[in-house]
Amino acid sequence: MAVRAITFDAYGTLIRNESLRLIAQRIVADHRLPVRIADVFETWIDLYLEATQQTPFRRLREIQHTILSHVLHRLGVDAAAGPYVDLFFELTTKVELYPEVPGVLGALGGRRAAIVSNADHEHVAAWTFPLPVEFVLVSEDVGAYKPDRRVFQRAVERFGLEPHEVLHVGDSDVDDVSGAKAAGLPVAWVNRAGRRRRPDVPAPDFEIADLTELLLIL
Repeated sequence: MAVRAITFDAYGTLIRNESLRLIAQRIVADHRLPVRIADVFETWIDLYLEATQQTPFRRLREIQHTILSHVLHRLGVDAAAGPYVDLFFELTTKVELYPEVPGVLGALGGRRAAIVSNADHEHVAAWTFPLPVEFVLVSEDVGAYKPDRRVFQRAVERFGLEPHEVLHVGDSDVDDVSGAKAAGLPVAWVNRAGRRRRPDVPAPDFEIADLTELLLIL
């Protein structure tokens, strides 16, 4: 495959984020709600996907306050969203890499690499691990969130390459697969949990269970 550069999503791809379900768990436990944690989590994610595509651009702290307030309202809970927003930022700043990441990033065969993430500068400033990439591009830099094609276009421009020369690797079928394909990039979908792709999402060029399989397709 004639790939000259690779863009990596951060959370769920390079950085572990399974703990985000703790937010839904905390809401249910705090208010003793007779609802499934999975349903609360899915409602929150759906609102997030919708909110990140609205204009004008807002940073994640503001978005999370809005959508978590909506989640609480839908559940009939009269409580402030602030503690859950703080929990979101605690869970997304005190993070660690998936165990295979250092080895994979060190075995790209000289290909250039970058990170493209729906994140605030606040997140990147909290990362304590080394990442051997040319640049980190977050939504706050672009004024847009994936799957907006402008995020991927900005990364391609920074590389000085054509879209077909840059492989995007990410775990979100919506943010990563749909967004990168719309911008003309080939995509490797990291599907660690064997999830079903949403019916309105185009097929990725590759589907891999973890990043070690990426090395097999380069």
